[in-house]
Amino acid sequence: MVSEALLALLYGGLAAGASAFSALAFYAASPHCRWPRLRRAGRLGRQIGLVTAATSLWLWMGQLGLATGLCVTLGGWMLTALALPYLAAWHRPGREARP
Repeated sequence: MVSEALLALLYGGLAAGASAFSALAFYAASPHCRWPRLRRAGRLGRQIGLVTAATSLWLWMGQLGLATGLCVTLGGWMLTALALPYLAAWHRPGREARP
Protein backbone atom coordinates (compact mmCIF):
# COMPACT_ATOMS: atom_id res chain seq x y z
CA MET A 1 0.00 0.00 0.00
CA VAL A 2 1.27 3.47 -0.89
CA SER A 3 1.93 5.75 2.06
CA GLU A 4 0.51 9.23 2.42
CA ALA A 5 3.95 10.84 2.26
CA LEU A 6 4.76 9.13 -1.03
CA LEU A 7 1.46 10.28 -2.52
CA ALA A 8 2.16 13.85 -1.40
CA LEU A 9 5.62 13.67 -2.98
CA LEU A 10 4.22 12.38 -6.26
CA TYR A 11 1.48 15.02 -6.22
CA GLY A 12 4.04 17.78 -5.61
CA GLY A 13 6.33 16.42 -8.31
CA LEU A 14 3.49 16.45 -10.81
CA ALA A 15 2.62 20.03 -9.85
CA ALA A 16 6.27 21.14 -10.14
CA GLY A 17 6.56 19.43 -13.52
CA ALA A 18 3.43 21.17 -14.76
CA SER A 19 4.81 24.52 -13.60
CA ALA A 20 8.14 23.93 -15.35
CA PHE A 21 6.41 22.77 -18.53
CA SER A 22 4.25 25.89 -18.47
CA ALA A 23 7.32 28.12 -18.31
CA LEU A 24 8.90 26.13 -21.16
CA ALA A 25 5.76 26.55 -23.29
CA PHE A 26 5.70 30.32 -22.67
CA TYR A 27 9.41 30.52 -23.52
CA ALA A 28 8.77 28.63 -26.76
CA ALA A 29 6.08 31.16 -27.70
CA SER A 30 8.38 34.08 -26.92
CA PRO A 31 10.25 35.87 -29.73
CA HIS A 32 13.37 35.56 -27.55
CA CYS A 33 13.43 31.77 -27.74
CA ARG A 34 16.83 30.61 -28.98
CA TRP A 35 15.85 27.03 -29.76
CA PRO A 36 14.50 26.80 -33.34
CA ARG A 37 12.49 23.64 -32.69
CA LEU A 38 10.67 25.24 -29.78
CA ARG A 39 10.15 28.54 -31.55
CA ARG A 40 7.79 26.87 -34.02
CA ALA A 41 5.21 26.40 -31.24
CA GLY A 42 4.06 30.02 -31.52
CA ARG A 43 0.51 30.66 -30.42
CA LEU A 44 -0.03 27.05 -29.40
CA GLY A 45 2.76 27.47 -26.85
CA ARG A 46 0.84 30.25 -25.13
CA GLN A 47 -2.32 28.17 -24.95
CA ILE A 48 -0.48 25.13 -23.62
CA GLY A 49 1.34 27.39 -21.15
CA LEU A 50 -1.94 28.77 -19.80
CA VAL A 51 -3.48 25.32 -19.39
CA THR A 52 -0.45 23.85 -17.64
CA ALA A 53 -0.05 26.93 -15.42
CA ALA A 54 -3.67 26.58 -14.30
CA THR A 55 -3.13 22.85 -13.74
CA SER A 56 -0.04 23.49 -11.65
CA LEU A 57 -1.85 26.12 -9.63
CA TRP A 58 -4.77 23.78 -9.05
CA LEU A 59 -2.48 20.92 -7.98
CA TRP A 60 -0.41 23.06 -5.58
CA MET A 61 -3.50 24.67 -4.11
CA GLY A 62 -5.03 21.24 -3.55
CA GLN A 63 -1.92 20.13 -1.71
CA LEU A 64 -0.90 23.26 0.23
CA GLY A 65 -3.87 25.63 0.31
CA LEU A 66 -4.74 28.83 -1.52
CA ALA A 67 -1.98 31.31 -0.60
CA THR A 68 0.88 28.85 -0.26
CA GLY A 69 -0.09 27.07 -3.46
CA LEU A 70 -0.09 30.35 -5.35
CA CYS A 71 3.33 31.29 -3.99
CA VAL A 72 4.88 27.91 -4.74
CA THR A 73 3.40 27.89 -8.25
CA LEU A 74 4.75 31.35 -9.06
CA GLY A 75 8.11 30.61 -7.44
CA GLY A 76 8.66 27.42 -9.43
CA TRP A 77 7.40 29.03 -12.61
CA MET A 78 9.71 32.02 -12.29
CA LEU A 79 12.71 29.88 -11.37
CA THR A 80 12.23 27.89 -14.56
CA ALA A 81 11.51 31.02 -16.61
CA LEU A 82 14.77 32.58 -15.43
CA ALA A 83 16.81 29.42 -16.01
CA LEU A 84 15.67 28.76 -19.59
CA PRO A 85 17.44 31.71 -21.31
CA TYR A 86 20.65 30.93 -19.46
CA LEU A 87 20.41 27.29 -20.48
CA ALA A 88 19.78 28.33 -24.08
CA ALA A 89 22.76 30.70 -24.05
CA TRP A 90 24.98 28.04 -22.55
CA HIS A 91 23.84 25.48 -25.10
CA ARG A 92 24.13 27.95 -28.04
CA PRO A 93 21.66 26.24 -30.36
CA GLY A 94 21.66 29.06 -32.94
CA ARG A 95 25.37 28.76 -33.68
CA GLU A 96 26.37 26.50 -36.56
CA ALA A 97 29.65 24.63 -36.90
CA ARG A 98 32.28 26.39 -39.00
CA PRO A 99 33.93 24.50 -41.86
